[in-house]
Amino acid sequence: AIAGDLPWELSRITFGDERCVPPDDPESNFRMARETLLVPAAVPEKSIMRMRGEIDPQIAAREYEDQLDFLATRRGEQIYRHDLILLGLGDDGHTASLFPGTAALEESTQRVVANFVPKLDAWRLTFTLPLINQARHICFLVDGKKKGGIIERVLEGDPQFPASRVMDYRGVARPSWLWRRQKSLVSQFGRREVLPLHRQDARAPVVSKSCARSSSQVLRD
Repeated sequence: AIAGDLPWELSRITFGDERCVPPDDPESNFRMARETLLVPAAVPEKSIMRMRGEIDPQIAAREYEDQLDFLATRRGEQIYRHDLILLGLGDDGHTASLFPGTAALEESTQRVVANFVPKLDAWRLTFTLPLINQARHICFLVDGKKKGGIIERVLEGDPQFPASRVMDYRGVARPSWLWRRQKSLVSQFGRREVLPLHRQDARAPVVSKSCARSSSQVLRD
């Protein structure tokens, strides 16, 4: 119901990473997002920018970066700045498809790359830190029951976990964290507090500062 209330026609949804598969493949992030959010919320097709996982990874990455650069130019920006980026967290501390020890994690200029992940023996398309860290708001949405231990280490800034390198565009503050722990929503904004899981609490991370120019990205671990 909350998703259906948002002005999707004035928003743009991007994808922070994608598996190199067709859009109707069971492993496709786009397929998952389409079935669980985009279709139920009646998001217009014109508001959705999917990564083309079905074509050559290098070409797909350049294509997506070009699309974001075009949007940045229209907004008078050097690099596209999302109003809101939602991130997940893997068991190894990866976020988007920035896995430990992979080349994309050290990328300093390109905003979208094709990243080979040896542990998966597969290519992924992913945003890089230079793009992610330009966002106006960044929020991790995590299952605290399953990943409580890894969350603590990331919050401590353990450099072996890629998620610990995510910070806001000023480089002075870490992103917001929201995770479920039993029947509570746990929030970390510099300090940790436990909040009852009420509708208004769940709504907060979804709505960006300026809905009229809202840009979100959808991904999964």
